[in-house]
Order: sequence, then C-alpha cells, then structure tokens
Amino acid sequence: MSPGWRRQHRRRKGLPNFRLVRFADDFVVLVSGTRSDAETIRTEIGELLANRLKMTLSVEKTHLTHIDEGFVFLGFRIQRRRRGDGRQVVLTIPSKDALARVMHKIKEATGAGAVSLRLLDVLRKINPILRGWAAYFRYGASKRTFAYLGWYAWWRVIYWIRRKHPHMAWKQIRRRYYGADRICEDGLVLYNPAKMHVERYRYRGAQIATPFNIDEVDPAGARFRRTGHDDAAFVGHVSELVS
Repeated sequence: MSPGWRRQHRRRKGLPNFRLVRFADDFVVLVSGTRSDAETIRTEIGELLANRLKMTLSVEKTHLTHIDEGFVFLGFRIQRRRRGDGRQVVLTIPSKDALARVMHKIKEATGAGAVSLRLLDVLRKINPILRGWAAYFRYGASKRTFAYLGWYAWWRVIYWIRRKHPHMAWKQIRRRYYGADRICEDGLVLYNPAKMHVERYRYRGAQIATPFNIDEVDPAGARFRRTGHDDAAFVGHVSELVS
C-alpha cells in the first residue's frame, strides 16, 4: 500500500510488493513476487495475529494460490484470464458456491411445500432474494450469471404453477399468470436479475477514511466517513433508509 516510487524502489532491489484487501475479518494479501515471498508473508501474518490479537489463521480458509488459478473472496471468484485478442484481464465473477446457494433458496421457495400459497406470495418471497443477490454481485463481470439465474428462477416458477394447476393448459396459464411476457400476479412481476446494471472495477479505497490514511484523507470530507454504531445521526440515517 506504499507509494508508487517506493514500490519501484523495492522492485529494483528484488524485493516483493504486496497489497492488503480487507473486509471485516476477511482479507486477501496480493503479492507481487515469488511463491516463497508469499509463504514468508503468510508466516509473518500468522505470527502477528497470534502475538498481538491472540488469533490464529484458519487452516481451511487460508490458501496460497496464483492469480491465474483464481481464488474466492466475499463470494466473488477473482481470476486472471486471457482474452481472445491476447490481452490478460482479471475477472471478478460470482462464485459457483454463491450461485448454488441462491438457487437453493429459489428452489425452496418454489418447492412442494409452497403449492398452497398464491403466486403473489411466492413472488414476494423470491423477488427480494433475486434483487438483493444481483445488487451485491453487480460490481463484477456478472451479466451472464444474472441471465442464467433469471432463466432458472423463471423455470422454477413455471414448475410451481404446473404443480399447483396440473390440469391447466399452457394457454390458460399464459392468460392467467402472464403480462407483457413476464410472470406476474396483481401487478407484481417476477424480477429478472439480468436487468441489473453491472458496474465493474469500482475502486473506492482512497475515499474511505481509516486510521491508516488519516494524514491523507479528511474524515469529515471523505465519501465514507469513520463512524460508530453509537452515533445517533448515523443510526438515524440508516434507519430512515431501511424504512
């Protein structure tokens, strides 16, 4: 996280550079160096956590991998790939586990136990799941995954309707549960994640006030100011947004 001139100085001396990316108690250390450099940094981090915080690194969750093989962080799979024109790009896409979890939720909401409900009630349960999942993964190369999830949710709802009305013909289903080529009831339409706007590679680190950049970023003028949960103004603003 040091300035560019210092990273260049370390690179000329053959020393590795690294960048720490952290969210709560989850973090990734990106190392520009050899595998032995990464192993050394992992050992130093383990010693620091044990000595200062009395914590240990999770053996199951701590991995040492190359960026070409990729890794999963906060539900995203981050991996460097080569495009058709030969250029190398780093893609952040929803991981298979994250996709499997949301598909399981959709499957449970449209299972046999929900046949007694109205379609309106099923849509009220499914739409927040789809919209929230898409809003979280919108900051990445997620457009194709969103389209697949929308296709899966559409077919799950169709299966639910067929199970609820086994003797209803397709024309009757379309007449009763379709509007503008979308499944709906009483004005509530099945949400399509593919309509979520995707915004890639949004870097906001320099706009977040932390104890480590207090000399560079004014906490009062930063986009994301430092605050606590006991701040009455902050809690009131969050409560207003939630309501």
